[in-house]
Amino acid sequence: MPPVVVLPNVSTNVSQDGYLDIDFLLPTGIMVAMNINFYSALDVLKQNLWREAQNLPLNSLLKDSDSYCFICINQLGEKEELLDESQCLNDIQPFSSFLKLVEKQGDEQNKTLARNINSLVGKGPQKMEAWSPAEVSEFRQKMVQHCDRIIQNKKQQGWVEKLKLKHPPMLRSTWNLPERVQANLSNDCIAVDVRIEDTGTTYKLKTSAMGTPSDLIDVALKKMSSTGQRVGSSDCYLLKVVGREEYIYGDSPLQQFKFVYQCLTKNLCPEFWLLNREKVVDAPPAVPPRRMSTIPRQVRPDRPDISVWNIPQKYYVTVKGINKIQLPDNIKVKLFVGLYHGSEPLCIICETPEVPVLNSSCNMTIDLKFNIAVADLPNASRICFALYASGRKGKDMTPVAWVNIPAYDFRSRLIRGDREMDMWSVKDDLVFEEICNVLGTVSPNPYGHDSATLSVSFPDYGVQADIIYPKFDKVLECAARNMEADGTPGSVTMKVSKSHIEQLKLILERDPLTQLFEQDKDLLWLLRYECCDKYSHSLPRLLNSVKWNNHVDTAKMTALLQNWKMLPVDYALELLDFNFPDRNVREFAIRCLNANLEDAEMSQYLLQLVQAVKYEIYLNCPLVEFLLTRAVKNQHIGQQLFWHLKSEMHDPTVMVRFRLILEVYLRTRKDHLLILLKQSEGLSKLKALNEVVKNSKYNLQEPKQKERAKDDMKKILRQKTYIECLSNLYSPLTPIYKLKDLLTDQCSFKNSKKRPLHLIWSNEDRCGANINLIFKDGDDLRQDMLTLQMLQIMDGIWQEEGLDLRMNPYGCLATGLEQGVIEVVTLSNTIANIQKWYNKGAFEKKALYEWLKMYNTTPESLNKAVEEFMLSCAGYCVATYVLGIGDRHNDNIMLKQSGQLFHIDFGHFLGNIKKKFGVKRERVPFVLTTHFVHVIKHGGTDSFEKFRDYCEQAYLILRKKSHLLFSLFMMMLSSGIPQLTCTKDVDYLKESLVPNLNEADARLHFRAKFNEALRNSWTSSVNFYIHMKAKDNT
Repeated sequence: MPPVVVLPNVSTNVSQDGYLDIDFLLPTGIMVAMNINFYSALDVLKQNLWREAQNLPLNSLLKDSDSYCFICINQLGEKEELLDESQCLNDIQPFSSFLKLVEKQGDEQNKTLARNINSLVGKGPQKMEAWSPAEVSEFRQKMVQHCDRIIQNKKQQGWVEKLKLKHPPMLRSTWNLPERVQANLSNDCIAVDVRIEDTGTTYKLKTSAMGTPSDLIDVALKKMSSTGQRVGSSDCYLLKVVGREEYIYGDSPLQQFKFVYQCLTKNLCPEFWLLNREKVVDAPPAVPPRRMSTIPRQVRPDRPDISVWNIPQKYYVTVKGINKIQLPDNIKVKLFVGLYHGSEPLCIICETPEVPVLNSSCNMTIDLKFNIAVADLPNASRICFALYASGRKGKDMTPVAWVNIPAYDFRSRLIRGDREMDMWSVKDDLVFEEICNVLGTVSPNPYGHDSATLSVSFPDYGVQADIIYPKFDKVLECAARNMEADGTPGSVTMKVSKSHIEQLKLILERDPLTQLFEQDKDLLWLLRYECCDKYSHSLPRLLNSVKWNNHVDTAKMTALLQNWKMLPVDYALELLDFNFPDRNVREFAIRCLNANLEDAEMSQYLLQLVQAVKYEIYLNCPLVEFLLTRAVKNQHIGQQLFWHLKSEMHDPTVMVRFRLILEVYLRTRKDHLLILLKQSEGLSKLKALNEVVKNSKYNLQEPKQKERAKDDMKKILRQKTYIECLSNLYSPLTPIYKLKDLLTDQCSFKNSKKRPLHLIWSNEDRCGANINLIFKDGDDLRQDMLTLQMLQIMDGIWQEEGLDLRMNPYGCLATGLEQGVIEVVTLSNTIANIQKWYNKGAFEKKALYEWLKMYNTTPESLNKAVEEFMLSCAGYCVATYVLGIGDRHNDNIMLKQSGQLFHIDFGHFLGNIKKKFGVKRERVPFVLTTHFVHVIKHGGTDSFEKFRDYCEQAYLILRKKSHLLFSLFMMMLSSGIPQLTCTKDVDYLKESLVPNLNEADARLHFRAKFNEALRNSWTSSVNFYIHMKAKDNT
């Protein structure tokens, strides 16, 4: 064999300052010559090349940069694909100074999958090249492998684990029953109906409420056997809830299943199908899990990295100019630049002098030096740029554009070199809490062609090697080297005085929204080992006391975190908001959630967890891995996650990040992709139909025109394409309901401005009730969705304390920009319609009671309805007060025939009360009219006192969970909800929950609000009257 000849490489042509001339061949056949940094990663080179390509002929023929990879000639004279774009040319050592860009290869199956994903998620101006292609590639590879591994492991564990993927058991957090619900059992047994699939026979059975589903199956099989039917082993059967795609299985007691519990609270008999298990669950495959493919990683030649701790110079950046500024000439602008760790500034903000705009540009070369050493720059720090324009008289600087960028890349390398960053324009509703937009995303702007472009150079401090943040073990070594001497202040063995403990307790008793004073922070840091040992819930406060601009203190906190006890969910969630960007902290929070958060509870908090993703600096992070893990394991969570992400895909600040998460999920759960595609197509058809109904040619004030609109709507629904799209699909609200056929003749639309569609489907289960949904297009449902989620969480908090207030937080889901689906609560009507029915005006207090009498004709059923009314009214009085829900009138308060009262339409919350001519229309803390009191007092002589007591109980129970409620709202600051944009908006909860008071004083506080609502109830009646008159005149 002839010897292998190793050819020379291009490193000999590198200049002293590290630059090299390279020729790039684009897929369009155009050659581009560039002078590039030999030590820049390939993804950076590709971004720079892509920027050049936009100005060249045939650029419209190019796909996303992520569709291409570089090819070089290596030292063996062979063509080599460079798939790892985190490498630089120094790592690769190519033979020639020539790189070719070629399209990545993919099979037809992958292309079909990609088309389906694009159809489902929407392609849009995703501009993946705005992100580091290496980061995108690594995220895709790692997450897909991780999720594939979960699926394969699940499928190897047997039928139960396989069933959990699509139909997870819906369980309560505890099997204990409140005393009131326990009373509905007969000798601790529950009466159930079991239908046999093959014969349709129904057996009425009794079984222990503490028995398992298998025990109930045994009882059913024994009954079947007694009638002469042949039966198999209980392992061959499965229980399915009648009317739902929900299965009851596993080792949990029956009374722990949510469906069974709901039946017990309503004193109803649970109904089940007994099915052959093999028809529901396929046998698990006998093949072993497949090996995961990996992208080959190049062997990197030894090139020592330099620790950032070895760079003593002050951090600085060079501003080189701003182009495409959307301002007139001669307007003066100023650039502010800050270094932040979360919301905390690491040093004083730097600023440029005022510079006039000329031809939409500002030319400058200005070094901005920060008062912090490079060595002290924490790993989660971000650089925030904000461009301000001066007013007409040179005063009142106004923010016009901003952009944020991490100080380190996703591989913990300090950002260096020249960057051109597309800035974000400042929208009218954007509120800056600081000079810079610290809450703003670090995601690149995918609409950069329309925005100002900031040119900045990040220095290399005379170092050619990568400057990296030290690895975890080095951080721990640093902490160990700098430990305080035994017995000295701040040491592990420090003697803590009684006065110090008392001061510490006072600090920790404050609500999390109250800012810490500097002396408070110093004390918390001094007593950090005491906090770790005895006050684990103090962690968020301690983290806010760390001097993150000191790498030694940062290392000490990282080391201490390794010994911290697991936190309950309430406190772990707080660690995922914007104030805690450190990766180790967020990783710890996820460990706590994994240990303490069951799937059923997690689904309640998924809305906030998705918002918390916006605070992540890098694509690959513990939170996203946690969400994908739970979603892949549980299709119900997967559907929720999909729609929460999909509904925000119009937002350019998240569209690339959210698309990548969705892409990983859909590539892993291809079976679920088709289900979601069907839902998405159905919603698209409904949007088109809604546009027809909203046409101005229909004057709904004229009965004939209204009937014509309904007829036209039904004609469209009968079209073949509509029938195909709107039949046999799972409800977007919840996959426990499968919609079979649209009952076109029963469908209609509401008379309100947006003409929401009221749609009715038959149930896939032949014994299940019809399913009613409202499709709404043109209204922002995010605030409604958040409010209803909070009502659901409050209901869960009360239930855990044994207090069932018969709440009805109906389903609501935003599915896109100003678009969504709402559950219809059947057998109910608005207070306004009930008052019209009684025909004696808004002030007649008997209307509600008489309406209930009409549907509850026996004394027992009427007493039950009055009790339902009293409990639900108590729940909504407390909930609407705590959440500050406004604009309450008789058209958004409803009543079920069973007696349950509930609220709808939550356009005003957190104390944002509707005004007329500058005067508040509502003058009461919550609605408690004479109509409500009249019904409550029919419950007996002491019924109103019981009602007041229920209200006080409910209020005091919620106060115990103040921390959770604060955390959930703080995590929503990035949601874009107009009434929830800054910390001040959440301050309303401090006023309603008064966390600074003890329980006795808090009770007196609520009592005063209760009396105020009762005393001024006439104002609510007046509002009811005005609303009815206004509606009659429209």
